Amino acid sequence: MKSKLLKLTVAAFVAMTTFMHAQTAPATLGAAIINDGFETWTSTAPIAPTNWELAPANTIAAANVQQVTNASTLTPVQSGTYSCKLINTATSYTPGIIAGTTVSVTAGVGYQISYYARGKGTITVELTDGSAATTSANYVSANGQSISGKGWHHCYQTVIAATTTNNAQFCLKVKSTATYTAAGGVSITGVDVDSFVVRPYTPVANASLYDLQYTTAANGNSPFYAQFVGQTGGIVTARVLSSSSTASAPAYSGYYIQTSGSSAWGAGYVFDQTNAPNVSIGDSVTFGCSIDEYFNMTELESVTNFNKVSSGNPFITLTQTTYSVNSQTLAQEMYESFLANIQGAVVQTYSANYGQGTIQDASGVPCTFDFKGGFYAPNGSATSGSSGNPGYTPTIGTQTYCVTGNINYEFSAYNIIPRDSGDIVSNCMLLGIEKHNSLNANVYPNPMANELNIQLPFAATKVSVSITDMMGREMIAPIATSGTNVNVNNINIAAGTYFVKITADGKTQINKIVKQ
Repeated sequence: MKSKLLKLTVAAFVAMTTFMHAQTAPATLGAAIINDGFETWTSTAPIAPTNWELAPANTIAAANVQQVTNASTLTPVQSGTYSCKLINTATSYTPGIIAGTTVSVTAGVGYQISYYARGKGTITVELTDGSAATTSANYVSANGQSISGKGWHHCYQTVIAATTTNNAQFCLKVKSTATYTAAGGVSITGVDVDSFVVRPYTPVANASLYDLQYTTAANGNSPFYAQFVGQTGGIVTARVLSSSSTASAPAYSGYYIQTSGSSAWGAGYVFDQTNAPNVSIGDSVTFGCSIDEYFNMTELESVTNFNKVSSGNPFITLTQTTYSVNSQTLAQEMYESFLANIQGAVVQTYSANYGQGTIQDASGVPCTFDFKGGFYAPNGSATSGSSGNPGYTPTIGTQTYCVTGNINYEFSAYNIIPRDSGDIVSNCMLLGIEKHNSLNANVYPNPMANELNIQLPFAATKVSVSITDMMGREMIAPIATSGTNVNVNNINIAAGTYFVKITADGKTQINKIVKQ
């Protein structure tokens, strides 16, 4: 969701090279096989939406399925005359289920489900094969959507049919419902649902992180939102501790991945409790997944066919993936989930309770940070934090920091979240990834015409130079050479701003250049 920018060459991740060419488009949706606005209801008790509450699936109690009209609520129904209210205060979905119209589905085909919801609770969709059995072989479920508000929220979910059948049922399920109250006397109990639509699609076989993240949509949503892709992948840059994690027993809920050498639109967060405990920073991984927008943060979830292509070196991963930004530019969709670095920044505010605050570098525009979120601080002072995890206590106003961390979107803002206290360097002198792998090459002229010179501080036996545009498209393929002075001529590209990536004997540098 939101946005990202650049994809350079893939050096260490050979398995991903097939994803780095022409951009892959999302699947085209077919005609709706279900399109129900809950406009028709049975006339005799118990009142229920027509074509719902069908056998053999277990059904929610009749009293917990209610007709909603404009006369029965202070806010209008989403569309037409009626919507449907579902109530299940239990923390489990079972037996909170309404079985939808019987339809035909095909094994391996994806089905995108969209509907509107409001109120308070968690809602999901399940696809059953029409049998009375309740084992996982007979149904597939989408991840739950958290609902809290009086306004109608447009939900999207996706499932892949496990079997071919003419008796499939799409089921709405709710749990943990409560009452949402707002100013003006608005009170909504349970989850109201309207405009339920199911459309089939053929999942895309392969898609790069760039494909999944790049968007021009105003809301920043991934073009693959609510679709499944057969395979994507990247280099693991961080693991995320779950809320149940403790210092003595760490538990992981997911991990960040990134395309090696990318400088925008090439990273993602994977919600994967199954495989997160078994991956390490630097690992190259591939998997299939569905794409979700979780509170405006793109998430890769429902992971299938997970494969650790190779085990990596965390140090090399840092030098290949970390991208330098400043406290102003990191707050962009293009950098979401990126392992980024800001330098020479001063902490302006800090909350010991939450481990969060604001930090500002020479750009003059502050950004938010989280020095607690899910890591332990062997090199810094501990703070209790809302989840009980220790963090790093910074000095406010009088000390500069270089901070490395993944960029996460939460509470309507982008945050930089260090992985551990080693990502927080006080009184730092070196810039960006140079504190780990300094190259210090001189790149000139800038602006340039059609020629670029690179002066290295040493005679390198292996040099690679490539140029990409701001959208991540490779304009000049990697040029291999050696020596101290490198000349790239005949640069026949349009006027504009680009990035040049220089790698010399394992040391890397990325510069922004302007073509006249």
